[in-house]
Amino acid sequence: MASGNFSRRRFLELAGLMTCGGILAACAGGQATQPPAAATQPAPVEEKTVPPAPAGATKISYWHFWGGRWGEFQQQIVDDFNKEQDKIFVEVLIVPWGDLNPKLLTAISAGTPPDCAVIGRSGVAAWALQNALMVMDDYVAASTRIKEEDYFPIAWKECIYRGKQYALPFESGTYAFRWNQQIFEEVGLDPKQAPAKWSEIDIMAEKTTKGDKEKGYERFGFCPWKHRLDLIGWLAGGDWYDPQNEKITIDREENIRAFEWFKQYADKYGTEKIEEFWGALPEWATENDPFNQGLIVMGYSGSWELSIVAEYKPDLQIGVAANPPADEFGKTVSINQGSACVLPRGSAHPAEGFEFLSWHSAVGVGKWIPNAADMASRYDQKDILPAIFPDEQRWKDYWKVYYDMLEVAYHEPMIPVLEQFNTELGRARDAVIYGQKTPAEALKEAQQIVQAELEKALAAAGAS
Repeated sequence: MASGNFSRRRFLELAGLMTCGGILAACAGGQATQPPAAATQPAPVEEKTVPPAPAGATKISYWHFWGGRWGEFQQQIVDDFNKEQDKIFVEVLIVPWGDLNPKLLTAISAGTPPDCAVIGRSGVAAWALQNALMVMDDYVAASTRIKEEDYFPIAWKECIYRGKQYALPFESGTYAFRWNQQIFEEVGLDPKQAPAKWSEIDIMAEKTTKGDKEKGYERFGFCPWKHRLDLIGWLAGGDWYDPQNEKITIDREENIRAFEWFKQYADKYGTEKIEEFWGALPEWATENDPFNQGLIVMGYSGSWELSIVAEYKPDLQIGVAANPPADEFGKTVSINQGSACVLPRGSAHPAEGFEFLSWHSAVGVGKWIPNAADMASRYDQKDILPAIFPDEQRWKDYWKVYYDMLEVAYHEPMIPVLEQFNTELGRARDAVIYGQKTPAEALKEAQQIVQAELEKALAAAGAS
């Protein structure tokens, strides 16, 4: 839900990893491509022939959406599981990101689902509401491997809907604040000093921006609406959803405050010239990545973006710090995203499927992190570094900041109309920055539309 900077959604698209958040939702963005390089591709993977299943082993099917080399990393992990024991043999099917949700839903409806699968964690609520997933509570209660206290609370909570456990966390990702220290030094700012609040960002943005709203821009320090809209609202002290009452809360006063920040930048720097500048930027996550090239100086940045710096410009001096909040709020927060291990309704071997998924969630992910440059969802794996990182203390320090942010993270609203929610927030943003509506007007309209869609979805699910 970013609108211009390099989001996790875009990273997954480039890596061929993307899965939609809702069951029937269409994903944003273009065709999935192969990873641009590898921050992305830290180590060669040896081609393997999958060994036959041991005699007497129960064969189970596992679907996931990771393509290319990430698919090979997944196969390596599955091979390790198959070698460690002889009672269960996992067979893998890679379903491209654009096809996984409809194909999986079709298989569930037909009574021929895989035994286990991985989906986007933000989609758990939608899948659960459609009665497409098995409840895992009894399996988790009996498990000696899966314990709630071993996981970051935010990753665990996103696997629970209406009090029932429908998934296990796999990897995670979050946001921290980063800046180009060299540019800070060039303009007379302390390169080691991060902004602590929005008013300090404003000062630093003015100092580091080159150009004006008449002639356009050569470099931009910071633009608040080029980040996740939900994150900016949380940093203003707002919230977007009341799960207990199943009510959308888009038009909260604090969220309006966040959108007023957008309006300040639109008035000061000119929306048209900002958008013109952003539209001409080179492709993110490539050797010409705009942050690496010094075209964008600072911003709320995803953990996965560190691998882009590590791959293409490892000597770039950057700072990474806690997310600066609104002055009035004064509390740093972040957002957690990731994938989830699930048992589709109708699984022919749910016990065996859970056995593999519990291993995958607790052990397999530890093998995944070094290659995939993702974060862990478990406390005991947070010191595992992506293999692409240079062997320098500063990279360990960066990674620690992101894990600190995971401790204060929110997850996306667990609603079956998440795509509509994101769409309406984007429309509200555009209406504000182009002067068509006030922040209060724009968010009130978004509130009404999304609440109506949510009520329809909940009613339809209740009637099914």
